[in-house]
Amino acid sequence: MKRMLGILIICLLTLSLVACGSQTTESTSPEENVAVEPIKLSLNHVGATDHPYHTGSLKFAELIEMYTDGAIKVDVFPASQIASGAKAVEYVQAGTLDIALESTMALSNFVPEVGVLDMPYLFSSKEEAFSIINGELGKKLEEAAEAKGFKILDWWDNGFRSIVSTKGPVENPSDLVGLKIRTPESKVFLTTFETLGAIPTPMAVSEVFSSLQLGVIDAAENSDSNNIKNNYTEICPYYSVTKHIYTFEPLVMSLDKFNSFTPEQQEAIMKAAKEAGNVQRFESMAMDEKNMDTIRATGVSLNIVEDISEFQAACDPVYEAFPEFKEFLDIIEASK
Repeated sequence: MKRMLGILIICLLTLSLVACGSQTTESTSPEENVAVEPIKLSLNHVGATDHPYHTGSLKFAELIEMYTDGAIKVDVFPASQIASGAKAVEYVQAGTLDIALESTMALSNFVPEVGVLDMPYLFSSKEEAFSIINGELGKKLEEAAEAKGFKILDWWDNGFRSIVSTKGPVENPSDLVGLKIRTPESKVFLTTFETLGAIPTPMAVSEVFSSLQLGVIDAAENSDSNNIKNNYTEICPYYSVTKHIYTFEPLVMSLDKFNSFTPEQQEAIMKAAKEAGNVQRFESMAMDEKNMDTIRATGVSLNIVEDISEFQAACDPVYEAFPEFKEFLDIIEASK
Protein backbone atom coordinates (compact mmCIF):
# COMPACT_ATOMS: atom_id res chain seq x y z
CA MET A 1 0.00 0.00 0.00
CA LYS A 2 2.78 2.44 0.96
CA ARG A 3 4.69 1.47 -2.18
CA MET A 4 1.66 2.25 -4.36
CA LEU A 5 1.16 5.59 -2.57
CA GLY A 6 4.81 6.56 -3.19
CA ILE A 7 4.51 5.79 -6.90
CA LEU A 8 1.34 7.92 -7.08
CA ILE A 9 3.05 10.90 -5.40
CA ILE A 10 6.02 10.70 -7.79
CA CYS A 11 3.65 10.65 -10.77
CA LEU A 12 1.77 13.69 -9.46
CA LEU A 13 5.01 15.64 -8.88
CA THR A 14 6.22 14.80 -12.37
CA LEU A 15 2.97 16.01 -13.92
CA SER A 16 3.18 19.19 -11.81
CA LEU A 17 6.72 19.93 -13.03
CA VAL A 18 5.72 19.37 -16.65
CA ALA A 19 2.76 21.72 -16.22
CA CYS A 20 4.96 24.40 -14.63
CA GLY A 21 7.49 24.06 -17.43
CA SER A 22 4.86 24.55 -20.10
CA GLN A 23 3.46 27.60 -18.28
CA THR A 24 6.93 29.17 -18.12
CA THR A 25 7.39 28.67 -21.85
CA GLU A 26 4.02 30.21 -22.61
CA SER A 27 4.68 33.23 -20.36
CA THR A 28 7.92 34.18 -22.15
CA SER A 29 6.72 33.77 -25.70
CA PRO A 30 4.88 37.14 -25.92
CA GLU A 31 8.26 38.92 -25.53
CA GLU A 32 9.04 37.92 -29.07
CA ASN A 33 6.19 40.15 -30.27
CA VAL A 34 7.22 43.31 -28.35
CA ALA A 35 7.77 46.21 -30.83
CA VAL A 36 11.27 47.73 -30.91
CA GLU A 37 11.31 51.50 -30.36
CA PRO A 38 13.00 53.45 -33.21
CA ILE A 39 16.32 55.17 -32.55
CA LYS A 40 15.80 58.94 -32.56
CA LEU A 41 18.54 61.31 -33.68
CA SER A 42 18.67 65.10 -33.32
CA LEU A 43 19.91 67.27 -36.21
CA ASN A 44 20.58 70.99 -35.70
CA HIS A 45 21.24 73.63 -38.38
CA VAL A 46 21.36 77.44 -38.50
CA GLY A 47 18.94 78.05 -41.38
CA ALA A 48 15.31 79.14 -41.27
CA THR A 49 12.57 76.78 -42.39
CA ASP A 50 12.68 78.23 -45.93
CA HIS A 51 16.47 77.75 -46.23
CA PRO A 52 18.07 74.97 -48.33
CA TYR A 53 19.64 73.68 -45.10
CA HIS A 54 16.16 72.83 -43.87
CA THR A 55 15.06 71.32 -47.18
CA GLY A 56 18.11 69.06 -47.18
CA SER A 57 17.73 68.15 -43.51
CA LEU A 58 14.09 67.12 -43.95
CA LYS A 59 15.02 65.02 -46.98
CA PHE A 60 17.79 63.38 -44.94
CA ALA A 61 15.30 62.52 -42.18
CA GLU A 62 12.84 61.13 -44.72
CA LEU A 63 15.45 58.96 -46.45
CA ILE A 64 16.97 57.56 -43.25
CA GLU A 65 13.58 56.46 -42.01
CA MET A 66 12.85 54.86 -45.39
CA TYR A 67 16.23 53.12 -45.79
CA THR A 68 16.15 51.70 -42.24
CA ASP A 69 12.47 50.64 -42.39
CA GLY A 70 11.68 53.03 -39.57
CA ALA A 71 14.45 51.82 -37.25
CA ILE A 72 16.08 55.29 -37.24
CA LYS A 73 14.22 58.59 -37.17
CA VAL A 74 15.64 62.13 -37.22
CA ASP A 75 14.21 65.19 -35.45
CA VAL A 76 15.29 68.37 -37.26
CA PHE A 77 15.92 71.58 -35.28
CA PRO A 78 16.25 74.65 -37.56
CA ALA A 79 17.39 78.19 -36.73
CA SER A 80 20.05 77.09 -34.20
CA GLN A 81 17.42 75.92 -31.71
CA ILE A 82 20.02 73.78 -29.94
CA ALA A 83 23.27 75.64 -30.68
CA SER A 84 25.31 77.25 -33.45
CA GLY A 85 28.91 77.48 -34.57
CA ALA A 86 31.64 75.79 -32.56
CA LYS A 87 29.20 75.17 -29.71
CA ALA A 88 27.10 72.91 -31.95
CA VAL A 89 30.18 70.91 -32.93
CA GLU A 90 31.17 70.70 -29.27
CA TYR A 91 27.73 69.28 -28.47
CA VAL A 92 28.20 66.62 -31.15
CA GLN A 93 31.56 65.74 -29.63
CA ALA A 94 29.99 65.45 -26.17
CA GLY A 95 27.01 63.44 -27.40
CA THR A 96 24.47 66.11 -26.42
CA LEU A 97 23.59 66.58 -30.10
CA ASP A 98 23.64 63.72 -32.59
CA ILE A 99 24.18 65.58 -35.88
CA ALA A 100 25.22 69.14 -36.71
CA LEU A 101 25.02 70.82 -40.09
CA GLU A 102 27.69 73.41 -39.41
CA SER A 103 30.26 75.57 -41.16
CA THR A 104 33.80 74.55 -41.95
CA MET A 105 34.88 77.50 -39.81
CA ALA A 106 33.22 75.93 -36.77
CA LEU A 107 34.53 72.44 -37.50
CA SER A 108 38.08 73.68 -38.05
CA ASN A 109 38.26 74.54 -34.34
CA PHE A 110 38.23 70.77 -33.72
CA VAL A 111 39.67 69.48 -37.01
CA PRO A 112 42.25 72.10 -38.10
CA GLU A 113 42.81 70.43 -41.48
CA VAL A 114 39.29 71.42 -42.55
CA GLY A 115 40.43 75.05 -42.43
CA VAL A 116 42.06 74.61 -45.83
CA LEU A 117 38.59 74.85 -47.38
CA ASP A 118 38.27 78.43 -46.12
CA MET A 119 41.33 79.72 -47.97
CA PRO A 120 40.59 82.79 -50.12
CA TYR A 121 39.81 82.41 -53.82
CA LEU A 122 40.32 78.65 -53.63
CA PHE A 123 37.47 77.66 -55.96
CA SER A 124 36.23 79.40 -59.09
CA SER A 125 32.70 77.96 -59.00
CA LYS A 126 30.40 75.79 -56.93
CA GLU A 127 30.60 73.06 -59.54
CA GLU A 128 34.38 72.98 -59.20
CA ALA A 129 34.14 72.93 -55.39
CA PHE A 130 31.66 70.02 -55.42
CA SER A 131 33.74 68.02 -57.90
CA ILE A 132 36.93 68.41 -55.86
CA ILE A 133 35.39 67.69 -52.44
CA ASN A 134 33.80 64.53 -53.85
CA GLY A 135 37.25 63.18 -54.72
CA GLU A 136 40.57 62.60 -52.97
CA LEU A 137 40.40 65.87 -51.01
CA GLY A 138 37.15 64.93 -49.33
CA LYS A 139 38.48 61.49 -48.39
CA LYS A 140 41.63 62.98 -46.83
CA LEU A 141 39.67 65.51 -44.79
CA GLU A 142 37.17 62.86 -43.69
CA GLU A 143 40.09 60.73 -42.46
CA ALA A 144 41.45 63.72 -40.53
CA ALA A 145 38.03 64.25 -38.96
CA GLU A 146 37.77 60.59 -37.92
CA ALA A 147 41.17 60.87 -36.23
CA LYS A 148 39.60 63.64 -34.09
CA GLY A 149 36.44 61.64 -33.34
CA PHE A 150 34.07 63.02 -35.98
CA LYS A 151 32.28 61.38 -38.90
CA ILE A 152 31.59 63.69 -41.85
CA LEU A 153 28.49 62.28 -43.52
CA ASP A 154 28.57 64.68 -46.48
CA TRP A 155 29.61 68.15 -47.62
CA TRP A 156 26.65 70.48 -48.18
CA ASP A 157 26.65 73.95 -49.72
CA ASN A 158 27.01 77.21 -47.81
CA GLY A 159 28.15 79.45 -50.66
CA PHE A 160 30.44 82.21 -51.86
CA ARG A 161 30.66 85.15 -49.50
CA SER A 162 29.91 88.83 -50.09
CA ILE A 163 30.55 92.00 -48.08
CA VAL A 164 27.93 94.40 -46.70
CA SER A 165 29.21 97.80 -45.58
CA THR A 166 28.07 101.09 -44.09
CA LYS A 167 31.15 102.93 -45.38
CA GLY A 168 31.26 102.31 -49.12
CA PRO A 169 31.57 99.68 -51.84
CA VAL A 170 34.43 97.19 -51.92
CA GLU A 171 35.67 97.36 -55.50
CA ASN A 172 39.34 96.61 -54.93
CA PRO A 173 41.57 95.52 -52.01
CA SER A 174 42.38 99.09 -50.98
CA ASP A 175 38.72 99.62 -50.05
CA LEU A 176 39.19 97.17 -47.19
CA VAL A 177 42.06 99.03 -45.54
CA GLY A 178 41.03 100.13 -42.04
CA LEU A 179 37.53 98.67 -42.39
CA LYS A 180 36.21 97.09 -39.19
CA ILE A 181 34.60 93.92 -40.46
CA ARG A 182 32.92 91.11 -38.60
CA THR A 183 34.38 87.68 -39.36
CA PRO A 184 33.84 84.20 -37.94
CA GLU A 185 36.18 82.96 -35.20
CA SER A 186 38.52 81.36 -37.73
CA LYS A 187 42.27 81.67 -38.07
CA VAL A 188 42.03 81.61 -41.86
CA PHE A 189 39.38 84.35 -41.98
CA LEU A 190 41.27 86.54 -39.51
CA THR A 191 44.54 86.14 -41.42
CA THR A 192 42.83 86.83 -44.76
CA PHE A 193 41.30 90.13 -43.72
CA GLU A 194 44.37 91.24 -41.78
CA THR A 195 46.41 90.60 -44.93
CA LEU A 196 43.97 92.75 -46.92
CA GLY A 197 44.43 95.60 -44.43
CA ALA A 198 41.04 95.34 -42.75
CA ILE A 199 40.39 95.11 -39.01
CA PRO A 200 38.69 91.72 -38.55
CA THR A 201 36.39 91.58 -35.55
CA PRO A 202 35.13 88.12 -34.62
CA MET A 203 31.72 87.99 -32.98
CA ALA A 204 28.61 85.84 -32.85
CA VAL A 205 26.15 86.25 -35.72
CA SER A 206 23.49 87.27 -33.19
CA GLU A 207 25.53 90.39 -32.34
CA VAL A 208 26.24 91.60 -35.88
CA PHE A 209 23.01 93.53 -36.61
CA SER A 210 23.19 95.66 -33.47
CA SER A 211 26.96 96.15 -33.91
CA LEU A 212 26.37 97.54 -37.40
CA GLN A 213 23.61 99.79 -36.05
CA LEU A 214 25.81 101.15 -33.26
CA GLY A 215 28.90 101.55 -35.44
CA VAL A 216 30.93 99.01 -33.48
CA ILE A 217 31.79 97.51 -36.87
CA ASP A 218 31.68 99.01 -40.36
CA ALA A 219 30.96 95.87 -42.32
CA ALA A 220 30.20 92.16 -42.27
CA GLU A 221 30.62 89.27 -44.67
CA ASN A 222 28.64 86.09 -45.23
CA SER A 223 26.93 84.08 -47.93
CA ASP A 224 24.20 85.95 -49.81
CA SER A 225 21.46 83.79 -48.27
CA ASN A 226 22.67 84.58 -44.77
CA ASN A 227 23.17 88.29 -45.47
CA ILE A 228 19.53 88.42 -46.61
CA LYS A 229 18.24 86.28 -43.73
CA ASN A 230 20.02 88.51 -41.19
CA ASN A 231 18.59 91.71 -42.75
CA TYR A 232 21.97 93.42 -43.06
CA THR A 233 20.77 95.42 -46.08
CA GLU A 234 18.44 97.34 -43.75
CA ILE A 235 21.53 98.99 -42.25
CA CYS A 236 24.23 98.64 -44.89
CA PRO A 237 23.66 100.62 -48.10
CA TYR A 238 26.59 98.96 -49.90
CA TYR A 239 26.64 95.35 -51.07
CA SER A 240 29.76 93.96 -52.75
CA VAL A 241 29.81 90.51 -54.35
CA THR A 242 33.50 89.70 -53.88
CA LYS A 243 33.29 85.89 -53.64
CA HIS A 244 36.42 86.08 -51.50
CA ILE A 245 35.82 82.70 -49.83
CA TYR A 246 33.63 79.72 -50.67
CA THR A 247 32.39 77.73 -47.68
CA PHE A 248 31.02 74.22 -47.35
CA GLU A 249 28.54 73.16 -44.67
CA PRO A 250 29.55 69.66 -43.53
CA LEU A 251 27.00 67.29 -42.00
CA VAL A 252 28.76 65.94 -38.90
CA MET A 253 28.15 63.12 -36.40
CA SER A 254 30.44 61.84 -33.67
CA LEU A 255 32.42 58.79 -34.75
CA ASP A 256 31.38 56.92 -31.59
CA LYS A 257 27.72 57.49 -32.40
CA PHE A 258 28.20 56.38 -36.00
CA ASN A 259 30.03 53.24 -34.89
CA SER A 260 27.15 52.34 -32.57
CA PHE A 261 25.03 51.45 -35.60
CA THR A 262 25.06 48.18 -37.52
CA PRO A 263 26.95 48.10 -40.85
CA GLU A 264 23.60 48.10 -42.67
CA GLN A 265 22.43 51.16 -40.73
CA GLN A 266 25.73 52.95 -41.36
CA GLU A 267 25.32 52.34 -45.08
CA ALA A 268 21.76 53.70 -44.92
CA ILE A 269 22.93 56.83 -43.07
CA MET A 270 25.68 57.56 -45.60
CA LYS A 271 23.36 56.93 -48.55
CA ALA A 272 20.70 59.23 -47.11
CA ALA A 273 23.30 61.96 -46.42
CA LYS A 274 24.67 61.89 -49.98
CA GLU A 275 21.25 61.91 -51.63
CA ALA A 276 19.91 64.63 -49.34
CA GLY A 277 23.11 66.58 -49.96
CA ASN A 278 22.43 66.56 -53.70
CA VAL A 279 18.98 67.98 -53.01
CA GLN A 280 20.41 70.67 -50.72
CA ARG A 281 23.09 71.68 -53.23
CA PHE A 282 20.52 71.93 -56.04
CA GLU A 283 18.18 74.05 -53.90
CA SER A 284 21.05 76.29 -52.83
CA MET A 285 22.26 76.89 -56.38
CA ALA A 286 18.71 77.60 -57.54
CA MET A 287 18.47 80.24 -54.82
CA ASP A 288 21.61 82.10 -55.94
CA GLU A 289 19.92 84.07 -58.73
CA LYS A 290 16.87 84.75 -56.55
CA ASN A 291 19.21 86.17 -53.93
CA MET A 292 20.56 88.74 -56.37
CA ASP A 293 17.02 89.80 -57.27
CA THR A 294 16.17 90.12 -53.58
CA ILE A 295 19.26 92.24 -52.92
CA ARG A 296 18.55 94.53 -55.88
CA ALA A 297 14.98 94.99 -54.66
CA THR A 298 16.23 96.40 -51.34
CA GLY A 299 17.65 99.42 -53.15
CA VAL A 300 21.22 99.02 -51.91
CA SER A 301 24.19 99.96 -54.06
CA LEU A 302 25.16 96.59 -55.54
CA ASN A 303 28.52 96.00 -57.17
CA ILE A 304 29.68 92.65 -58.50
CA VAL A 305 33.46 92.31 -58.68
CA GLU A 306 34.06 90.69 -62.06
CA ASP A 307 37.88 90.93 -62.10
CA ILE A 308 39.21 89.30 -58.93
CA SER A 309 42.88 89.27 -59.99
CA GLU A 310 43.86 92.14 -57.64
CA PHE A 311 42.19 90.41 -54.70
CA GLN A 312 43.84 87.10 -55.56
CA ALA A 313 47.29 88.70 -55.71
CA ALA A 314 46.69 90.52 -52.43
CA CYS A 315 45.79 87.20 -50.77
CA ASP A 316 48.98 85.36 -51.81
CA PRO A 317 50.60 85.93 -48.38
CA VAL A 318 47.67 84.09 -46.76
CA TYR A 319 48.78 80.88 -48.47
CA GLU A 320 52.33 81.39 -47.20
CA ALA A 321 50.95 81.72 -43.65
CA PHE A 322 49.55 78.16 -43.67
CA PRO A 323 52.31 75.74 -44.74
CA GLU A 324 50.41 72.94 -42.95
CA PHE A 325 47.82 73.03 -45.73
CA LYS A 326 50.30 72.31 -48.53
CA GLU A 327 49.35 68.63 -48.95
CA PHE A 328 45.68 69.50 -49.33
CA LEU A 329 46.32 72.50 -51.58
CA ASP A 330 48.42 70.30 -53.88
CA ILE A 331 45.49 67.87 -54.16
CA ILE A 332 43.14 70.75 -54.99
CA GLU A 333 45.48 72.14 -57.64
CA ALA A 334 45.93 68.72 -59.22
CA SER A 335 42.16 68.22 -59.28
CA LYS A 336 41.36 71.41 -61.20
